[in-house]
Amino acid sequence: MKQADDIKVTICITPRERFSTALSSLRNIIANTEFPYHLVYIDANSPAHIGQSIAATCAEYGFDYIRIDEYLPPNRARNRALSIANTPYVVFADNDLYVDKGWLPPLIDCAEATGAWAVGPIILEGIAALRVIHMAGGDFTEIELEDGSVKVAQRHRYMMSPLRSIRKKLKREPVGAFEFHCVLLRTSAFEQREFLNNNLLSLGEHLDLARDIRLAGGDVYFEPRSIVRYDTATAFDDMDRKFFELRWSEEWSNRSLEEMRKKWVLRPDDESLQRMARWTAKHRQLFSQSQKSWLRKNLPVVGRRWVSTMLRERGLLRAQVPR
Repeated sequence: MKQADDIKVTICITPRERFSTALSSLRNIIANTEFPYHLVYIDANSPAHIGQSIAATCAEYGFDYIRIDEYLPPNRARNRALSIANTPYVVFADNDLYVDKGWLPPLIDCAEATGAWAVGPIILEGIAALRVIHMAGGDFTEIELEDGSVKVAQRHRYMMSPLRSIRKKLKREPVGAFEFHCVLLRTSAFEQREFLNNNLLSLGEHLDLARDIRLAGGDVYFEPRSIVRYDTATAFDDMDRKFFELRWSEEWSNRSLEEMRKKWVLRPDDESLQRMARWTAKHRQLFSQSQKSWLRKNLPVVGRRWVSTMLRERGLLRAQVPR
């Protein structure tokens, strides 16, 4: 599909771990994004009624809707979207992403001003009213050890901080990593290189791509004028179970960890890999956890680790929880 000359970016939406938020996420992105842009939607085996509604919405706006009747690992879905996009930039967005008005132009502006191959926004999480940071730029470092192996470390900057308390500290700058909740990429970087590793099924895709970009001579930037949020507040639906449990299964996770270990030349007992394995094991238990309490019903992922921060945000906990 040939794009108009003034369209610089294609938004590529792919499944993250559920389908119950997919339609509301798509509608939010459309409502808060000014044209011109194109959009490619990869629907990897969503329930029929969800897929029909998404297809109708895409048809209304002239977007590309691709239906695949099997669950796909995120990078395989992204590669399918990338094969269709033919604009100078692509934005990868998960299907549980919600965006602020004006979120897209700053990402493009940053890439054009700096030459960056990847640009990440401020990523919030949880309830929309709380404005709590999930990530405001990321760090990813590698240290070569005496035996030739490598030790890696990663960090989300300002994680769980209220946005209003640190907003003035944030600036456009080079960073070590982003996350695939939302990232803008320079399409030309993929023309001669095979990024987006299909062997990473559930873990480490963002770190692997950021690493490959740096090794190829590109830059990764953080742009604080762009703000998005991924939904950790809405409870999961039964329709989400099969894909969620496959997405975070031991098989997919272990294969991903082994791919990272080999490619990055990590030791078998690398602490970063062990930390990812522990996180995944905990995360995959969400459907078996009780949701009797208000917290577990409405904040199943966020949990207790930032409740104390929320309580300090005067009055915000009175805000209505989205359903």
